[in-house]
Amino acid sequence: MRKIQTCFFESVKALPGYKLEVEMGTGAHIDFDFTSRLGSVRFGTLKEEAVFSTVHTDGSFLLFQKEGEIAVKISANEFMDLVLVNRTGVFPKSGA
Repeated sequence: MRKIQTCFFESVKALPGYKLEVEMGTGAHIDFDFTSRLGSVRFGTLKEEAVFSTVHTDGSFLLFQKEGEIAVKISANEFMDLVLVNRTGVFPKSGA
């Protein structure tokens, strides 16, 4: 039986201002602003521009390196959660 390999991430590029340009395996392009997540314990290491700029993908994860080691590893499920769910506690005002 042949195993089907799935490539969730086609490519990723770090942009100025802690933004990522991500091309998904489906061909969808996502521009994601990471600034609201940099204060968290999980992603605080990415405040260092030298670490943020190392982003690359192996097809399954977004990987950030520090001193030659993987410092942050984000799966496709985690990335889509970051994109779709606002966990920052900062929400638009309603009833304007």
